[in-house]
Amino acid sequence: MNKDMNFKSQICTTREQSKRLLSLGLQPKTADMYLEKSSLPEAGEYYIHALTKNINTGNWFSVHMNRDIIPAWSLSRLLEMIPNEIPDPKPGFKSHHPELIKHSSGYNLSIRRYTADCLVGTHIEDTPIECCVSMIDWLIRNRHFNKEYLKGLGNGKSK
Repeated sequence: MNKDMNFKSQICTTREQSKRLLSLGLQPKTADMYLEKSSLPEAGEYYIHALTKNINTGNWFSVHMNRDIIPAWSLSRLLEMIPNEIPDPKPGFKSHHPELIKHSSGYNLSIRRYTADCLVGTHIEDTPIECCVSMIDWLIRNRHFNKEYLKGLGNGKSK
């Protein structure tokens, strides 16, 4: 076992990833965490906070979100928002499903059938969170993301 283990795991989206998700139209209330600007240099640039289940996140973010507080998403929450199945664009073919794959050089997230047929995949990324952010971008652009998670687009799943 390597004695100099270098953990580079990420607990939630970075400020940049969070801003990207917000610019794609994700509602802040879908976040399960938030980043708060740190006033102590030794603490890093941002503090990470988890939101408890009994908080009304829509209301909380409408009151607290500003330049010092930004919504953030855990890996669990990002994976939860990705649909379990994506219909095949060709009629008569089985649906595709997401797969998070770990490689020696990083991670990628693919949407594929149980066969080798791949509908789409992310580039190999350093973190699974970046894979999810990239995949959510693709899902939104291709109208496969749940509209309930997006600003001003009503309820139900986009088609």
